Amino acid sequence: MPTCPVCGEPAAAEDAFCEHCGHPLRRTGGAAQSVAGAAVEAPAPCARCGARLTEGACTGCGLRRRPGDHTELRLTAAAGVSDRGLRHERNADAMAVRSADAPGAGALPAGPVTAAVVCDGVSSSPRPDSAAAAAAESGAAVLATSLESGQGTAESLSAALRRAAGAVAVLAESPVRAPACTFVGAAVPAAGGPLAVAWVGDSRAYWIGHGRPAAPSALLTRDDSWSEAMVAMNVLDPQEAAAAPQAHALTAWLGADYGGAAGRVAAFDPGGAGRLLLCSDGVWNHLPEPAGLAGLVRGAGADPLAAARACVRYALERGGHDNSTAVVIDVPAPATGKEAR
Repeated sequence: MPTCPVCGEPAAAEDAFCEHCGHPLRRTGGAAQSVAGAAVEAPAPCARCGARLTEGACTGCGLRRRPGDHTELRLTAAAGVSDRGLRHERNADAMAVRSADAPGAGALPAGPVTAAVVCDGVSSSPRPDSAAAAAAESGAAVLATSLESGQGTAESLSAALRRAAGAVAVLAESPVRAPACTFVGAAVPAAGGPLAVAWVGDSRAYWIGHGRPAAPSALLTRDDSWSEAMVAMNVLDPQEAAAAPQAHALTAWLGADYGGAAGRVAAFDPGGAGRLLLCSDGVWNHLPEPAGLAGLVRGAGADPLAAARACVRYALERGGHDNSTAVVIDVPAPATGKEAR
């Protein structure tokens, strides 16, 4: 009998999701774009120096990579890169990207919608990599399924958050041995126009505008962190809060040991063309301001995979202290009324 690869629960051959943890058990649809991202076929360059990899080792700097240390994926309008970094023994970040077809019978017009999730396992918890993988995969799967059922972007992201939270919670062996992770997800219509993001923890979503009439580049999420809480309560100014040793301590996360409903959802109208960047703190810690990340993403050119690689390489060049993950999604200018007809 088949079993769930995340929690080990027995499953029937026809089950699409694990009834215990919500992990997706089979692929839906025949196209590569309906799964958690098509792996890049060409060998990826070394994330640290950009040279060629041969048999798991970089020919330029000698860095060795194990399976899972560095992963890349690409869909038509999106791409992602995740890297272990240079200090950690494993990559506890996870990402999943799917393409959903909105039927046009509900809140969204008919057409493709990119569903993307990035999760960062909490290193102080047990099995953070399992938590991040379960949340990313189950969250993206439910997000795509909800969009294809005709639900709007915000409603679909709320459903994805709930499923991801459940998938992580069931991994707990006890209240004191509970895997945990962050979550940031997005639903981006391929036709442009309003999009939505959802998050818990300190993984972030950034809007990268391509100039007028698009909205200027901006951070779309607000960290669930100690420093953010101190600033919100007017206890410390942003500089003081950021300098505190506990600045990055999380105040909300996905996991059985978190009490309460975790996660927030926000809609955003980009007003024009640009890109959406989802990233773990291993990326934004080195370049937290929207203007800095915008310059990095734009400077990589038209390919979203090149932009995601640029974000991760920037983090590695500055020490690679953490796992680093970036997903870049192209957002076109919305069609005018004349074009839409």
